[in-house]
Amino acid sequence: MCGFCGVIGPSRIALADAVAEMARTLEHRGPDDFGTWDAEFRAAGGDLHRIALGHTRLSILDLSPLGHQPMLSEDGAVALVYNGEIYNYRALREELRRRGLPFRSGTDSEVLLQAWRTWGLDALPRLVGMFAFAVWDGSQRQLLLARDRIGIKPLYWRLAEGVLSFGSELRALRRHPGFRAEIDRGALGRYLRRGYTSGTETIYRHVHRLPPGGWLLWEDGRLREGRYWSLEESAREARVSSFPEAVDRLEALLGDAVESRLVSDVPLGAFLSGGVDSSAVVALMRERARGPVRTFSIGFRERAFDEAPFARGVAKHFGTEHTELYVEREHAVEAARSVADVWDEPFADSSAIPTLLLSRLTREHVTVALSGDGGDELFGGYDRYAKLVRLEGLLRLPGPVRRALVAARPLIPSRSLRNGLRHVRGGSALEAAESLVSHFAPEILRAACGERGARPVTRFGEAFQAARADQDLLRRFMVADAATYLPDDILTKVDRASMSVGLEARVPLLDHRGVEFALGLPRSILWESGRTKAPLRELLYRRVPRRLIERPKQGFGIPLHTLLAEELRSWTAHYLAPQRLAEEGLFDPGGVQQLVAAARGADRMATTRLWCLLCFERWFARTHRAERDV
Repeated sequence: MCGFCGVIGPSRIALADAVAEMARTLEHRGPDDFGTWDAEFRAAGGDLHRIALGHTRLSILDLSPLGHQPMLSEDGAVALVYNGEIYNYRALREELRRRGLPFRSGTDSEVLLQAWRTWGLDALPRLVGMFAFAVWDGSQRQLLLARDRIGIKPLYWRLAEGVLSFGSELRALRRHPGFRAEIDRGALGRYLRRGYTSGTETIYRHVHRLPPGGWLLWEDGRLREGRYWSLEESAREARVSSFPEAVDRLEALLGDAVESRLVSDVPLGAFLSGGVDSSAVVALMRERARGPVRTFSIGFRERAFDEAPFARGVAKHFGTEHTELYVEREHAVEAARSVADVWDEPFADSSAIPTLLLSRLTREHVTVALSGDGGDELFGGYDRYAKLVRLEGLLRLPGPVRRALVAARPLIPSRSLRNGLRHVRGGSALEAAESLVSHFAPEILRAACGERGARPVTRFGEAFQAARADQDLLRRFMVADAATYLPDDILTKVDRASMSVGLEARVPLLDHRGVEFALGLPRSILWESGRTKAPLRELLYRRVPRRLIERPKQGFGIPLHTLLAEELRSWTAHYLAPQRLAEEGLFDPGGVQQLVAAARGADRMATTRLWCLLCFERWFARTHRAERDV
């Protein structure tokens, strides 16, 4: 795992020093090595251009200096900077060796470099792994940026006045001397709806996120974009004749995925919550590991949030070397104060706090950790999926009947029906799904942001509409979640938390072959006998007693209002002060004060909305006002 950055543009721009400064902002991602490289070349029209690349390395494979980056080909024509792991690099290396290509190191980086030289863009579909990289081919005057299929590893870019800059995190781009920090009002509104920015947009105007499965090619000053893989298009119906066959195929796919992710030249372990997903990963890991397996978990004193006893039970069953940390208030407060610095962009998923604490604990013992992320999105585990399915009947009602029920909603005695009607006011499946995943209803968002910040179209909605028309409502919801929430929230959370301490997190459930299979399973198999995530549960039941796993879903959350009650009050008074908001001009002070008043009652959704506002304002204060935390 690493961090990288680069700039390419007319030679009048002094690049080497700028890229070195950009790279130094990423040293937390790669504390083991640092390198820069630059070169001058002539574009097709004869104008002089320069390219500069920077890299910080976390050494995982071949710890020798042969893995140093930027990595150059023997003739110096090709230069690579890369973040991630190519899990099938050994097979690719053998194929390339048979073609007569030499190798000096045991790294997957060199395999990636030679793959580009041999196959060009056609190399991308051959790669199995998590990655983002930039490769410069001087002989072709081409620079390629590419990202893995699922979006596990990040990559941002900006084109301004003919200069292309890019990097693993926004902080690297901001360090470029030509950067202009213009807040995108539409992106800000969409951030509030979900608690993160999504798709190709970022919080800044003219700064983009490369999409999962996407590539960007610079050639003589012109840009071309493309996709070599799309989750929406790849989620085709799986051909399985029975539930046992589905479990057998899943077991084979996940077994191979876990085994390939055990390759490492440094100590390795696993996150373990005791839930289905992480327990399945540890179970398969224990069967394939050559030595003892190390597992790590955290717990809370509040029983409603405490999964540590369940993790302890699973660890004991598999005989792992288990380490746990119970989160005290001071731990949570310190981690909450770090969110704005670690994520370096507006990010309001409160589970970032325990994820950061877990990453810190794990890094004290190992350098690589396997994680169970992705199971809910792939196998229908979230409560919101079942809620949307229950709404299908209401959505089929004639418009006048549904509108009459919505109007009479306060008088309806059934609480579940009242809640359901709240989500179907618009009458379409898309609007119902958007309602289920949004923190802010449109009218509340307009009160806080005004019309410019409350645009209705979101990346989730685009993915929901792009899902195959022949898929049922559940599958379209899951595909939209996997295309947006998974890379832009869950994987962003894990990447920033783990890389902030130089820990590599690997996610075997998100091997793209398993993703394609899982999202192609029919509802009857995903929820066989009324059990959510039934195939994954059955795989686990072949290895553990059901009593260790069967319990109501908790999620990886924290008692936010309890742990941060004092901080929520002081941060609210400081960061959401009406005069401060009026000076910034991003939020309506009166609308925000209404939200603050609602949050005083400790209502969970009101607290979530308050947290979204605070996370943005604290990030803005530290990034744009250079303020220290209060």
